[in-house]
Amino acid sequence: MQESKNCELLFEYLRSILYDAKIETLNIFDLDEPYRKLGQGLQFLENAIGEMKSYSEALSHGNLSVDTPPRDNFLCENLKNIHANLNHLTWQAKQVAKGDYAQTVSYLGEFSEAFNTMTGQLHEREVSLKEEATREKAHANMLESYNQLLMQLIDRSNEDILVTSVDHQEILYRHQRTSGDTLSNELYVLCIRHLAEKNADPFQGEQAYEWIWETEDSLHRIYRITTGLMEWQGQKAYAHIIQDITEEKQREQKLTAEAYHDSLTGIGNRYFLIEQMEKLLNSKRQLTFCYCDLDHLKYINDTYGHLEGDWYICHFVHTMKKFIRKEDILARIGGDEFCLVLEGLPGTIARERLIDIQNAFDHTEEKPYPKGFSFGIIEIPANHDKLTVNDVIHQADYAMYQQKELHKQAYAPFLT
Repeated sequence: MQESKNCELLFEYLRSILYDAKIETLNIFDLDEPYRKLGQGLQFLENAIGEMKSYSEALSHGNLSVDTPPRDNFLCENLKNIHANLNHLTWQAKQVAKGDYAQTVSYLGEFSEAFNTMTGQLHEREVSLKEEATREKAHANMLESYNQLLMQLIDRSNEDILVTSVDHQEILYRHQRTSGDTLSNELYVLCIRHLAEKNADPFQGEQAYEWIWETEDSLHRIYRITTGLMEWQGQKAYAHIIQDITEEKQREQKLTAEAYHDSLTGIGNRYFLIEQMEKLLNSKRQLTFCYCDLDHLKYINDTYGHLEGDWYICHFVHTMKKFIRKEDILARIGGDEFCLVLEGLPGTIARERLIDIQNAFDHTEEKPYPKGFSFGIIEIPANHDKLTVNDVIHQADYAMYQQKELHKQAYAPFLT
């Protein structure tokens, strides 16, 4: 029975050591002499387990500065290894934080893989950021040099230059060749209006960085403006390079007038007729085409001189204009050859009108010679088959010659 009591005390003590939060103490003198040494051993175990629990609790809370248990506590050996690994890992993490991405871990299994992957990615990110920083620095240096170059070019430029903020609220820079406030006011308003219209257009898509457009001010000056999105002193802005092209446009209009109009009469010439007729033929509209040839122009030139011949030509055009509509096309395609294009007017009415013109031409302005012209008419129906301008002219010319022969016989007594 005495043996059973000693075993009971020792077992309960061991159980309390292993499972109880608060360990029941063992009075060594409650044991018989042969069991006291075993009780002392359990007391040593209680102390070792207590040290292990306290040590593991400190480590679990991240307290790496905790004192390590004595070397004779064999239960804490693995915890000491973990403690040492955590201390080294903490040092490695601090090195990584300083930018040392060469740190690797090889003693913590899956954590090692995660740590090494992280440092690899951080290294790649650092390389990428350094490359980006290098590019940004180069870009900033380039912008600075560009800005310096731009300012030099602006100072030497013959164009007006206006730089506005992207919100259109502020003029950031103005370079004006001429005096006055036109550039800062009306042209500024025109630029802002153009940008508003461009941004509101759903078909513009993403806005281009540079585009060219033209506008006209209240004084009818015409400007060609190159607008570009740029960076101006650290902020996004629009630069407008403004050229006054009024004289250029006037020269273009003069050249166009010379290229498409007869210098003597001011009406269209052969090039003008061909261009207009090609558009009308492509539109498939109903047309009446009239080919007119002045009678005996050569006789007038030879007999009365070319100034009289010029008057004869101009008198014909002046008379013709009195009877045709504003939208009708009248062109001189040769010395004494003219074409009249009447849209939407039947051939019968066109014929009556040309007869009226013949009468008016002959009976105004008394001259010592008869005045007249011959004409031929062809009708071109709507939705007609494909025709060329030359086809139309040849057909009308052929129709005109029938009347021309009759006129030659009629005028023969007067021109001998």
